[in-house]
Amino acid sequence: PFRLDSPNQTIKVERAKFTQKGSTYVPSKKQSLKKKAVAKLAAEQNLGWDEDANGRITGGKKGLCIVVVKNLFTLKEIHGLTPEQEDQFLGLVETDLRSSIDANKPLEKLTFFSHHPDGVAILKFAQASAASQTVDQLNGAEFRKGRKLHAQFWDGVTNYTATKSEQEEIEMERRHEEFGSWLENQELPEEFRLHVES
Repeated sequence: PFRLDSPNQTIKVERAKFTQKGSTYVPSKKQSLKKKAVAKLAAEQNLGWDEDANGRITGGKKGLCIVVVKNLFTLKEIHGLTPEQEDQFLGLVETDLRSSIDANKPLEKLTFFSHHPDGVAILKFAQASAASQTVDQLNGAEFRKGRKLHAQFWDGVTNYTATKSEQEEIEMERRHEEFGSWLENQELPEEFRLHVES
């Protein structure tokens, strides 16, 4: 800790100097390392020839096993449902989705994000080859009520839970309008009123 034990001590303060280290400017990397790794694995997985159980992709290296499927449902279908009704609805969607996936592909986990505006579910497979086949099978496929699904590998970064629902945004807008109307209808005290001198 800094202490002034004697009255003769002085403190010197100067402005910080920001300088470049080295002789050349090195810009920061634009693409994250996670995204690069996912892109590299996807390229290797698409070009791989040995996708059996002991193959380079599924055995020797960890392949891409997580698939994101969008457009499974809409927020309008879920809005107004009780938690029990929502669970029943998502159970029906899950049954339809599982029947769309080949039974020979071992699915480890299925997670729905019921408040995401894109109607998202994440599928985790035991084998990368099963995930790759599922992306090929589901991408552009027709689903409930004629919807076209969008399937892709998870980028390892996107958080599908962190979104505001459409209803929350509408409610916030309504509250702002209500507050603005309330403010405009208030009577200002004399000391806060605008006085124009001529």
